[in-house]
Amino acid sequence: MKSPQLLVAMIVSLAACSTKSSSTMVDREQSATALAPTEFSGERAFEHVRQLVALGPRPVGSEAHARMRAYLLAELKGYGLSVRTEEFRAQTPLGEKPMVNIIAERAGASEDVIILASHYDTKLFTDFSFVGANDGGSSTGALLELARVLAARQETPPYMLRFVFFDGEEAFVSWSQTDSKYGSRYMVEQLERRGELSRIRALILLDMIGDKDLDIVRDAYSTRWLQDILWETARQLGYERHFTSRETFVDDDHVPFLQKGVPAVDLIDFNYGLWNRYWHTAEDTLDKVSPRSLKIVGDVVLRALPRIEAALAAAERR
Repeated sequence: MKSPQLLVAMIVSLAACSTKSSSTMVDREQSATALAPTEFSGERAFEHVRQLVALGPRPVGSEAHARMRAYLLAELKGYGLSVRTEEFRAQTPLGEKPMVNIIAERAGASEDVIILASHYDTKLFTDFSFVGANDGGSSTGALLELARVLAARQETPPYMLRFVFFDGEEAFVSWSQTDSKYGSRYMVEQLERRGELSRIRALILLDMIGDKDLDIVRDAYSTRWLQDILWETARQLGYERHFTSRETFVDDDHVPFLQKGVPAVDLIDFNYGLWNRYWHTAEDTLDKVSPRSLKIVGDVVLRALPRIEAALAAAERR
């Protein structure tokens, strides 16, 4: 999420009801849980983030951005997934820019699709070096690890699993409906043009999920039943304190899908440092990202996925 107006709203909300007083907080992760953790490796996901950050700033059109794309494609192909790119040219306030969405698929029993997604670009800054360890890096690393885990499973999933790395999420000048979310907007347009949008049954978006002090908010735009499944799964895993009851409106890559009627949810921790002070600064660095936080989000998505699939199947039978 990159909208300054929403940041102001979030700051007001945090001032009223912050949950980050760690000295008095009961850590429910140590209590008995109804669900066990998964094979998702926070360390593997973190290593991906480290590799991406080592490339430096990765804005659209840069050499580092191209090298990152090659890294993602090689990893996804190595998992045995069907991989393709969606190349397009976008009109931006800085002129026309080439962009590339990355798509990897695991075939399912149905041709209908559940999308797991992240953006992989970092925001362009000319006055400082922005490496986007959390904003751009963390969700990309986590999505790669989700792809590895799900590709390795022997059973065929009930729905096709599509792992999407959106390009051009970040604004080039100032966040607006025309200067942001380039990759997700383009993908929705193409799906609709080809008559394939109805096959997209749900989308789970990850963004800024690596913060060492993880607290994911409820995005008020997101589809409530999807959100409820994820939050209940987090509770049963013992991660309840990391999935908060605070609510805000987040304009992110899930919104173009929501606008076309696709159920979608955004998992985002938009409280990155006190008053979100690390967001879009030179301080968004690897030392702020935690393998544990990546593990928490990965576990929740993997444990929630069968429940989401079951809910979709039940809706089909009604």
